[in-house]
Amino acid sequence: MKRLLIVLFVAGLSLGVVYARWLDPVRVTDASPAQVTAAFRETWISLAAEALAQDGDWERTRARLDALRDPNLPQTVSALFDRLDAHGDKAAARALAQLADRLGARTANMSVYLITPVTPSPPRASVAATSRPIAGGGRPPTATSPARAATAGRSPGVTTTPRPPTLVPTYSPTYQVLSQVAECTRAATIPQIRVTLQDAAGHGLPGVTVWITWEGGADRFVTGLKPEIDAGYGDFYMLRDRYYNLSIDHPESVIVAGLRAETCAAGGLTAWRVVIRSLAR
Repeated sequence: MKRLLIVLFVAGLSLGVVYARWLDPVRVTDASPAQVTAAFRETWISLAAEALAQDGDWERTRARLDALRDPNLPQTVSALFDRLDAHGDKAAARALAQLADRLGARTANMSVYLITPVTPSPPRASVAATSRPIAGGGRPPTATSPARAATAGRSPGVTTTPRPPTLVPTYSPTYQVLSQVAECTRAATIPQIRVTLQDAAGHGLPGVTVWITWEGGADRFVTGLKPEIDAGYGDFYMLRDRYYNLSIDHPESVIVAGLRAETCAAGGLTAWRVVIRSLAR
């Protein structure tokens, strides 16, 4: 009996090997992103969008997307953007908005993420300063001495002295600066211009374009992208030894001038916190 069991076991094993090896062998092929589940395809799209945002290589991104073999790819990207934006994943939503824009699927909700830096028009010659005190006791920083300006944050041998701001506040009747406060950052922290925009009732005002201009350049952001801080909050990273001006809606309408990252007591640099209220009702 024992011998019979051994013979049957060996025979069954042999037949199994013959079947698996010659009759129906396993064929290994490369899997395609088009064959994975919907969740993994969405992850693939998100990673492709983030890679495009980092390296700007559209040809490589296009090849990655083609691997999905999705005939409705623009609509798929747009739907994924809407879901991530609704869940508050702003970084992923920004990358997907840029990808959707390249695919011709731009929507109104994506516009807030698609603002790109531009060079502002030269300020009008008729713009003149109007002296108005700033509530809260804040005041723009003063320029450093030539010796300090020539050496602070510069490489050896560089003696360029930053020039003072060429634009001055032209306070718009539409907005009022409530406070302008300098804050000392930690040594390893990049200083920011932190803006909180309020409506006439004092509530955070999202969706408003804030311009940051400096000599030879400009950038802008939209309030409301960080609602966990404030509905009307937005910020901008500053470089050392550069004067910045702050405008609302248009780069020429400067309402705060001369913001600058100065060395402060804690070994860091000066950041600025500005609160602005809209007077429109």
